[in-house]
Amino acid sequence: MLKRLIVNNLAILENIDIPFQNGFTVLTGETGAGKSLIIDSLSLLLGARASNELIRQGEEKASLKGVFDITNPRLEAFLREKDIPFEDRQLIIERVLSKTKSSIKANGVAISLTDLGIIAPFLANIHSQFDFTKILNPENYLEMIDGYSSSLVLPYRQAYTEALTRYRQQKADYETWLEKKEKLDASRDLYEFQYQELRAAHLQEGEEEAIAEQLSLLRNRDKIFALTQEADGILHGDFLDQYYQLNEDLAKLARYQPQYQELHDELDSKYYEVTDLCETLKEKFRHFDYDPGQLDELEERDSDLAALKRKYHRSIAELIAYQKELDGLLGEKSSFDDTLQEKKQAADEAFHLAYQKGVELHQVRERVAKTIEKEVMRSLKDLLLEARFSVVFNPLTENESVLRENGIDVVDFFIETNVGEGMKSLSKVVSGGEASRIMLAFKSIFLQANRIPTVVFDEIDTGISGRSAEAVAKKIKEISLSTQVIAITHLPQVAALADHAILIHKEVRGNRTYSRLKELNLDEKIEQVAYLISGGKITEKQREYAKELVLDQQL
Repeated sequence: MLKRLIVNNLAILENIDIPFQNGFTVLTGETGAGKSLIIDSLSLLLGARASNELIRQGEEKASLKGVFDITNPRLEAFLREKDIPFEDRQLIIERVLSKTKSSIKANGVAISLTDLGIIAPFLANIHSQFDFTKILNPENYLEMIDGYSSSLVLPYRQAYTEALTRYRQQKADYETWLEKKEKLDASRDLYEFQYQELRAAHLQEGEEEAIAEQLSLLRNRDKIFALTQEADGILHGDFLDQYYQLNEDLAKLARYQPQYQELHDELDSKYYEVTDLCETLKEKFRHFDYDPGQLDELEERDSDLAALKRKYHRSIAELIAYQKELDGLLGEKSSFDDTLQEKKQAADEAFHLAYQKGVELHQVRERVAKTIEKEVMRSLKDLLLEARFSVVFNPLTENESVLRENGIDVVDFFIETNVGEGMKSLSKVVSGGEASRIMLAFKSIFLQANRIPTVVFDEIDTGISGRSAEAVAKKIKEISLSTQVIAITHLPQVAALADHAILIHKEVRGNRTYSRLKELNLDEKIEQVAYLISGGKITEKQREYAKELVLDQQL
C-alpha cells in the first residue's frame, strides 16, 4: 500500500508531503485545485510517460517520491533479481523530471522505465474516468479473464504457447521443403543440365591451388631452370669440400682458442644434414622437366574453372557443394517425396496438439468466465443495476485460423441493463451513469482477485446521483475493506464514507499559484460534505444532512 507521497515543483504542486493510511481516503476540492496533479504524480511513479511541461515554471526539475509497503512474493523476487535492496518490506520509488536528464530509482538503485512498468502493477492500479474504454474493447477481454485467475490459467496458457510455437516451427519446416519441391518441379530441366555440366567438369577440392602452383612453375621455366643450373653447379663443385675444410679449420682453431669449439661442434653436427640436403637438391635438379603441352592444358583448365565460377557466381568449393545438393534432388537415392510427407505429418500432428492445448485453455477460461459472470452480476446488483451479464465465446472450429497468440478463443461481453431488451454487446448498450457503475463492478472483482494493494479512483462516480450514488459509495467502501482506496470525488455520499479526508485548494501569493493540502478532522469533514451537497453556500439543513451522512458510517 501507499504510505507517503512527496512532490516538488510539479506544476502548482510546489512542495507537498502527504501521508496515506489504510482504508478509504478521499480527495476533494474545487476544479483546478490540483487533485488531478496528485493522480498524475502517482501515475508517474507507476511508469507513466513524463513531459517536461509538467515542471513548475522557473524550475529546472521536478521530483516525486512514493513510499510503499510491499507484500507480494513475485515483486520481492523481481527486486532481488535486479539487486534492489529492501528492508521491512518497504519500497521507495523516486523519479526526477529534468529538462536535461531524468532518472528513476527504486530504493536508491537506478532502474529503467521498463523495470518500473514491471514493478508498478504490484503497487497500485489507477482508474481514470476514461479507463472505461478498456472494457468496451473486446480485444481486452481474454486478458481480463486470464488476469482474473492467473494462477489457474497461466499453466494452460504456457502449454498452449509452447505447442503453438512447436507447430509454427514444424509448419515452417514443411513449407520450406514444399517450396523446394515446387522449385524442383518447375526447374527440373535446368537442374538436370546444371548437374550434368558440373559432373562433367570433375571438380575437385584444392584443384585451383594446385593448378596455380603448376602454372607459376611452367610460366617461369627459364628463370627457374637458370637458377637450378646455377645451384646444381655449386653443389657439384667444391661446396662440400670447402664446408669440410671450414670445419677442420675450426677444429684446429679450437685447440688454441676454446671459443671456436662450440662453433666447430655445431657445424660438425650439421655436416651430415647438409650432405643429405645437397643430395636431395641434386636429385630434384636432375628431374626438372618442362612440357609445353602441359602448360596449354593447365591454362585451358584454369580458364574453364574461372568460367564456371563466373557463370554460377560461386567458388569451386561452393560449386562442389551445389553439385551434391543437385545430386540429392535428382539422384536415384533421393527420398524427397518421403521426406516431404514426413514433414507434413509432423506439422499436422503439431497442429492437432496445439489445437488440443487451445481447447484445454478454452475450457479453463469458461470455468473462470462463469465465476466472473456471477461476481459481476452480484456487484452490479449492489450498485442498483439489475442486469444480466454473460461472457460469450466463439464456437470452436478446428482449423489453422483459430490458432492465435493468446489461444483459440474470441470472446465478447454481453449485458442486459433493462429487462426485456435482450442481451447485447457491452460496447454498444452502455450509457454514462451505467458505465461508471459497470466499471466499478469490474474493478471490485478484479482488484480482489489480483490482490492489488492500492487502487486510485479518479472520479469513477461521474454522472451518478441519488440512490445510485449511495450504492457507489458503499461499493467503494466495501473495496477499501481489503484494498487501500484513494478517490477523487464530487459526490457527498462518497466523501462521507471515507476513513480519511483530504481537502485540496489553491492560493495565489506573489503572482504564483500554489496547491495546498489539508487533512480534515471530523468537523471539517462534515463541513466539506455539506459543501459538496450545497455546491456553494451551506444551509443549516444541509449541514445537518452532512452530519448524518458522516456519522452514520462512524457507527
